[in-house]
Amino acid sequence: MSMIFNVARSDFFKAVSSLQSITSKKGTIAILANVLVETGNECLFLTATDLEVGIKIEIPAEISSPGSITIPSKKIFEVTREIADEHLRVEVSENKWIKIATQSGQYNLAGSDSEEYPSFPEFDRDVMATLSADMLKETIEKTIFSVAHEGDSHFNLTGVLIEKEESEDKNFIRLVSSDGHRLTIKKSEAETDISKLKLEKTILVPKKGIVEMSKLCENKEFVELGFDNKQAVVKTDKTLMIIRLMNGDFPDYKNIIKAISRDNFIEIERDTFISSLKRINLFTEDLFNSVQFSFVDDKLILTSQNMDIGSAKEEIDIVYKGENMNLGFNGKYFVETMQVMKSKKIKAYLSSEKSPCLIEGDEDPGFMSIVMPMKI
Repeated sequence: MSMIFNVARSDFFKAVSSLQSITSKKGTIAILANVLVETGNECLFLTATDLEVGIKIEIPAEISSPGSITIPSKKIFEVTREIADEHLRVEVSENKWIKIATQSGQYNLAGSDSEEYPSFPEFDRDVMATLSADMLKETIEKTIFSVAHEGDSHFNLTGVLIEKEESEDKNFIRLVSSDGHRLTIKKSEAETDISKLKLEKTILVPKKGIVEMSKLCENKEFVELGFDNKQAVVKTDKTLMIIRLMNGDFPDYKNIIKAISRDNFIEIERDTFISSLKRINLFTEDLFNSVQFSFVDDKLILTSQNMDIGSAKEEIDIVYKGENMNLGFNGKYFVETMQVMKSKKIKAYLSSEKSPCLIEGDEDPGFMSIVMPMKI
């Protein structure tokens, strides 16, 4: 008997859309470009995986005949995007052809046997803890920008470190990222019980998995998070995501923080600083974005030069009582850091021309960013 179901186009399209970032990855296993569709009890399960991140979504449906099939992800996305009807009737024949019927048309796609599709990983439900979706999403957004790019020689920096901190009255989730030139930390209070989270070992979540985790938090009040059998598990009421964890260690960031002196710092308007650096960055060499920072009394002088374009110079009023210094930094790193902050004023701690700069803000509790200097 063939597989037959009726489903709301909006529900089906929304689910298929959210799986495109998983199935779009080019690989050697052709079937991973497909979405696995399975019938349940008055529902459909849509699954996608690239063997690093797997997502299973449940949507309501009227099931006339149960079954399973895999459908080319990109094509079913394109077809359902263009269909105007509110409802779809889908029939899968014995030879794996998929017929999508609407009031005004019929569309036929070649499917593949679901038995060829990788099985979805199992997990221990007892390791799941409930977290605020907004808290988790904000913590991710404030650290993901400084993750090393895929293919970087420092493989262990292409993911985000996740830690927890528990005390008698408060619990915290901490995310740490670095690309070797900068380090970003965001510690957020978890106003829920996180005792079930098992974080005995180094938990490194790959960048793609962290991006998908952030997407899953959108328009949700709570999500469940757990770590089990070398995988991260994220769950909402209708969506389950499993991310394969990375192997390896993470730099000892705590000692890096301890080594930074807080004796000298500048205080500066964040928006003013961002605007100036964006203009100065227009005249930097694209590869390094090198900007000279000169501290003279209560002035910060920013200068940059590009041999093919020209040069730029700006002065900004700051609060600074330390010695005069000339330092070089990647201006782009400062902009990206400050863009995720909320503080009207930021503090940048500086001690010498060879020491890293630590950036904090009073209105960004638990957040700090460290930027390594450059030779000028």
